[in-house]
Amino acid sequence: MSQEKNDLVLLGGLFLGAMVGAAAATLLVPRSGSETREQITERGVELKQRADDAVQRAQQIATDAVAKVQVAAQDMLGSARPANTDGEGI
Repeated sequence: MSQEKNDLVLLGGLFLGAMVGAAAATLLVPRSGSETREQITERGVELKQRADDAVQRAQQIATDAVAKVQVAAQDMLGSARPANTDGEGI
């Protein structure tokens, strides 16, 4: 278990380093300030759109799962009712 934790820490460190490196490269590239700001704005819009798409997919998956659970629950409740219909229930 300790090895798995160490592997996750290493992976997290690599990911964080890559993100910091990408941010530094974006900011240190020899461009004018307006070009850099435009690029950052465009990237932000793109990331927002991707996040919105991911949220919509997650909501659709959740909606589908809820519908399946409701159908399964109704089926279970329907099959749990006694077959005796003469008024003498449990």
